[in-house]
Amino acid sequence: MASAQQVLVVDDNVDVVESLSALLQCHGYETASAHNGYEACDWVRDAMPKAIIMDLGMPWMDGFGAVRAIRRMPGAQALPIIALSGSADSDSAKKAVAAGFTHHFSKPLNFDHLNQYLNSLN
Repeated sequence: MASAQQVLVVDDNVDVVESLSALLQCHGYETASAHNGYEACDWVRDAMPKAIIMDLGMPWMDGFGAVRAIRRMPGAQALPIIALSGSADSDSAKKAVAAGFTHHFSKPLNFDHLNQYLNSLN
């Protein structure tokens, strides 16, 4: 069973996953990682995290496909799933929320804003 503070970091860029995971761990979170939407779905099926931070643009299954699949899983309808995208425009944020994401952050990520958001979930 996942810890109440566990965050799943999903991005096809290994450096992003490692650096974001390290920052989260420094702030007291346990992390897990996936590198595409299929891995994220498998992970959520096995252990429900506190939140997911997911890149939108990934090969095989992108963030949009993954969020739709995760939302169909039992118990995942209210799971905080945060979109992480290279696009900072409001249209990208609207598309992410419409697809099922609960929040949208653009890259480069302002970690303080992300941490404040995660803390608000408690």
